[in-house]
Parts: sequence; structure tokens; C-alpha cells
Amino acid sequence: MVPQKNEVNIKQWDSIEKNFTNCPLLLGNGFSLNFSSRLLYQNLYEKYIENCPEDVKKLFKEFKSTNFEKILEHLESTERVCSALKIKQHRISKNKELIKQGLIDSINRIHLTPEDINIDQIKLVSNQINNFNQIFTTNYDLFLYYLILESKKFGDYFYMPFIEDRRFKLFNPGDKYKENHVYYLHGSLLIFEKPVETIKIKRNENWLIKVITDEISKDNYPLFISEGTSEMKLKSIQSNNYLTYCFRELKENKNKNIVIYGQSLSDQDSHIVKEIDKNYDKIAISIRVSENKTINELKSEMNRIKSILSNAEIVFYDSSSLFKFE
Repeated sequence: MVPQKNEVNIKQWDSIEKNFTNCPLLLGNGFSLNFSSRLLYQNLYEKYIENCPEDVKKLFKEFKSTNFEKILEHLESTERVCSALKIKQHRISKNKELIKQGLIDSINRIHLTPEDINIDQIKLVSNQINNFNQIFTTNYDLFLYYLILESKKFGDYFYMPFIEDRRFKLFNPGDKYKENHVYYLHGSLLIFEKPVETIKIKRNENWLIKVITDEISKDNYPLFISEGTSEMKLKSIQSNNYLTYCFRELKENKNKNIVIYGQSLSDQDSHIVKEIDKNYDKIAISIRVSENKTINELKSEMNRIKSILSNAEIVFYDSSSLFKFE
């Protein structure tokens, strides 16, 4: 039996919508799961580490990281040292290739093929996200990218040509073409990092996932954060100009109301929770109501959220009442 929402004061979206017109939206993994259950493995590391070789597991453990790119960079540096000192590097090169292929395989496993994507669903949801003026997301999959392509309302600050490589567009915060933007707070599979620039890959005639994995095979790695702790995530954000800009836009947003959907607000994202608590006055937060949850479980979850967002007025709404996915 599904718990009665009025027993725990969970609203329907249409009853609170007028208070959150044209305000920012923060999306978490719960949003993407409506498009594909494969994305239950939001963390590519978790998917990969299940069956990877023991040597590779040791590397991730030694560097206390779940970030593919960081481990690969360490191995590339070691390769250069070995080459300069004429030290055999077969085992290093072998593990580098294993990790690189593991990242490619993990991306392919959790993302849908073109045949599996429901275009009608993309069109339906794209119309609904137009009710918001900005979109922040902690997801790094491609579904939001398809939605904003269909929506045509949102920009992403990647509009300038990247002179060094025309396959990419360059991040520039001075985007005068759009008033509404998407912010990938933890990066995206579309976004890559060069020594002093952040760039986004352009579409070509191939399936976008293939374009991305082809870049990985050439030792160009997407910019996305997969570290587990909030402290590590924040450190990665602060090390990149684009991620720093996105995080600042969330922190210093002029609109003091925000809607949160599909975001668990867990300890791993406390860097985001703290800034939302400081900056926003009224917050609408989705709660998933199902027959598997008791009244006490719902109350416990709501009380936890209230305890970490103690400075704002919190309104809880039924997650099934905001977006229609079919």
C-alpha cells in the first residue's frame, strides 16, 4: 500500500508550482534513471572495478582515488620516466591500456544505443524543462544534452571554436547568445580538459558515445568527477575553470528559490548542500513515494533533509508529479 502523502505533508507539484516559476533546477541521478535503469551505475568506477584485474585494483587503492583520468595520468608520467631512463615499462603500459579500455567499456555498458533512445520521450521532457530558467546537474551522462538540443532554450557556454582542434568548442563564460544555461557541476562525458582550456566535443556523423570513446582511445579523457567524498569532489571542482564557474553560479545565484529533483543530497555531495543552504530561501525537494516506503521511512528521510538544510524553507513534493516521462 502506497503511503498517504497528506500524512507526511508531501505536496503535488501543481500545488506549489506558482512559487517556483522560472527558477533554477538541480538534477541528480534520479532524473536520468527515468530514461534508463542502466544509469543506476552512476559511478563508472563502481561498474568497472567489479571485474577489473588485481593490478588495476591496487593502483586505484594506492592513489586513494576512483578517478580514471588521474590514474591514467600517473601511468603516463611513469611511462615517460621509464622511457627517459631506459627502464622496461611493459607492465605499466599494459595496465594503462587495461584502465583506458575499462573506461570505454563502462561508458558503453551504461549508455543506450541510438536504437534504444525514445525520441518521443526526449521531446516530451524537453518541453517540461523549459519551465525553469537554469539547470544545474551532478549527472555526467548524455540525456540532459539531448534534452537541451531538443529544447533550444538553454546554452552551455561552449560556443566559441577551439582553434587548435575544430572538433571541439571552447568554454567562454561571456556567452551573450543565451540567457538560460546548463551547468554540469561534476563535469560531463562531453567535456574535455586541456592544459589551460576546457572544451566540449562536437557531434559528427557518428553516434556521440563513439565519438567520446574514440577520444579516450587517443588518450583524451572526459572531465567528470567520480571521487567518492565531498572533499575530493570539491578539490576537483576547484582545479578546473569551468567547474569552478558552474559551482560559483550555483552559490551566487540571484534567484533565491530552487527546485531539486532526483538528488539524494547525501554526504558525498555535502559541498553542494552547504552552498544551497547558505544561498537559497525556499527549496522544493522531490520525494519518491512508493509502496516500498513506510510513513516512518518517509518521515525519516524528510527530517534528514531538514537537518542539513536548516536555513531555508523546505517544501517536499511527490517526484512523480513534476515530470511526465511517458
